[in-house]
Amino acid sequence: MRKNTLPYLLLPLSFVAILGAACQQQTAEEKTIASTHPKLEEHLQRDTVRMPITSEENPELYQRYRLRMEAYQSDEAFRVQETYQGRLAPLDEASHADARKYRSALQEGLKQGINFAGQYTVVTVGCGTTCQEHYVVDRQDGKVLDKVQSSTGAQFSPDSRIFIVNPPDSSHNYVDCPYCEPAAYVLEQGKFRKLPQGQ
Repeated sequence: MRKNTLPYLLLPLSFVAILGAACQQQTAEEKTIASTHPKLEEHLQRDTVRMPITSEENPELYQRYRLRMEAYQSDEAFRVQETYQGRLAPLDEASHADARKYRSALQEGLKQGINFAGQYTVVTVGCGTTCQEHYVVDRQDGKVLDKVQSSTGAQFSPDSRIFIVNPPDSSHNYVDCPYCEPAAYVLEQGKFRKLPQGQ
């Protein structure tokens, strides 16, 4: 009786082994797109990304922007020699059309103290995706003097009248992202004047 039982016990084990091998083979095949969509795999291999997001496509343009902006920032003609030391005035809400609209954001931003051109506080307010508005507030009288808009931020300092919007960034592809183009402004008599880009 025992001799006849052994083949029947081995049969299910053999079936499981064969089934497992078949499943492993199917799993390996399913790992490639070619097993079900050979034309799609061929298309993906042939196609390439045509719009890189790094500056590898145009490093010369990035370097030109960087050198021009650095030249403005280091120019002694735009340097501020003294910083206002008096009482910091609160926000004058009647000084600008946006002052009441962004009152809370402006008042909160003024807590930073002087951060631009010796006597001003720059307060940045978001205006949507890839959009920032930078308000300049005179800390002697609290008046909002001017504003400038950027797409990728701004760069400025307490000891310079130069204000850079969209500071040069090597990760930007300036050919495919024209709104990322850096620009330099100088604050003159309470107003921003855009400086030449140069060649």
